[in-house]
Amino acid sequence: MSEWRRVRLAELITLDVDAVPITATASYNIVGVLNRGRGLLLREPIAGDETSYKTLNRIRPNQIVYSRLKAFEGAITVTPNNMGKSYASQEFPTFTCGERMLPEYFRLLTTTKRLWEQLQKLSTGMGGRRERVKPTDFLTIEVALPSVAEQRRIVDVIAAVDAQIDGLNAEKQKAASLLAIVRDAYPEGAEQDLHNVVSRFQGGKSVQTSDEKPQTGEPAVLKLSAIQLGTFVPSEAKRLDDLTGYTDAHLVKEGDLLITRASGSFDRVGYVTIARHVAPQTYLPDLIWRIQTKPEVCQPAFLAHLLCSPSVRSIITASARGTASMRKINKSLLGSLRLPIPSLEDQSKYVQHCDAVAFAVGGLDLELANLRAFRSALLASLLNQEVEVPEAYDALLEEVS
Repeated sequence: MSEWRRVRLAELITLDVDAVPITATASYNIVGVLNRGRGLLLREPIAGDETSYKTLNRIRPNQIVYSRLKAFEGAITVTPNNMGKSYASQEFPTFTCGERMLPEYFRLLTTTKRLWEQLQKLSTGMGGRRERVKPTDFLTIEVALPSVAEQRRIVDVIAAVDAQIDGLNAEKQKAASLLAIVRDAYPEGAEQDLHNVVSRFQGGKSVQTSDEKPQTGEPAVLKLSAIQLGTFVPSEAKRLDDLTGYTDAHLVKEGDLLITRASGSFDRVGYVTIARHVAPQTYLPDLIWRIQTKPEVCQPAFLAHLLCSPSVRSIITASARGTASMRKINKSLLGSLRLPIPSLEDQSKYVQHCDAVAFAVGGLDLELANLRAFRSALLASLLNQEVEVPEAYDALLEEVS
C-alpha cells in the first residue's frame, strides 16, 4: 500500500476567479452552494439592471467553489463538468485543480466531515458574526493525497455505488408516484365535513428546548420533521428537559393519527401519518395535532391515506394561511374540509391497497438508507486507507472498456 502525503491545497489548486462586468441588458443565471458538500443551489436568474453588483464571478465546469460566509457549514463543492453559463457574487471564490489532483476526487473530499471541520476552524466567531474564510486561508488546508491513479480508482468505485443509489432512487420515485395514484383512487361515499367524523383535534404545547437528541429512556418532544407524507420518523425528536405543563394526555401513542398544523415549507403544511414504533415518553409539540376519529364512522388509517392523496393535499395547502416563513392551518378550516366517507368495509379495502404500495415504498426507503450508509462507510475507509482498490482494477476497467 502506497503512503499518502499530506499536502496543502496551495500546492494542488489555484485561485482562478473570472470576474465578469455586469451589463444592464443581460440576464445572469445565479448559483449558490449548499451546505455539507451537497452541490450547487440554482437560484432565480437576475437582470443586470436589477443588481447593485458591478461584477459577478463566472462559475465554470470542474471548479472548486465555496461560500466565504457559509464555509463553516461545509458549503463547498466541485461544479459538474457539464456546467452551463452560471454566476455568483464575489463571496464565492473559484479554484482550478492542477495535475496532481482530480476535480472528481476533491468533490468526494467536499462531502466529508474532516473537510467541513477544517473549514469551521478557519471561520471564527458565532452565528452571523462569523468571519469569512479567505481564499488564502482556505489554501492552507491539508489533504491526504494519493497518486492520480489511486484517485481515479476511488472515484470510479464510489461512482459505481452512486449509480446504484440513483437507480434505486428512481425506482422509489416510481413507487411513490404509484402510491399517489392509488391514494387518489379513493372509494365513493357520502361527503361529510371532517369535524363530523372526528371527535377531537388535540395539540401539545410550545416548549423551548435544545436540538439535542434524547438518550434512550429520556423524555422527548417530536420535531415537525417526524411527520412526513404518510411516514412517521420516530428518531426526529428533541430531548425534553422540562416536563412542566405536560401530562400523560400529551404522550404520543402507537397508532395515533398525526398532522402538522404549521410549517416553514408551504408544501409540508398538513402532512399526515400514523405514529409507529413510538419511543416511551414522547410528547406532542404545539405544531402537531393528534386527530381522533369516530370509530363507527371512519378508520384512522383510511383518513391518513385520504389526507395524503394529491387531490385532498391540494385543498389543504390552499387553505394554509400565514407568512412566507410560516404557513398554518386552523381547526375551523380543517374541520370544514368535505371528504367522501364510504362504508367501513370499503375503507378497509382502500387501506389494504394503499398499505401494500406504501410498504413497497418504505422498503425502498430502507434499502436506500442502507446503501447510503454503506457509501459513507466505504468512502471513509478508502480515504483512511483502510480499504485499497488494487492496481489490477485498472486492467479490469481496460478490458470492460
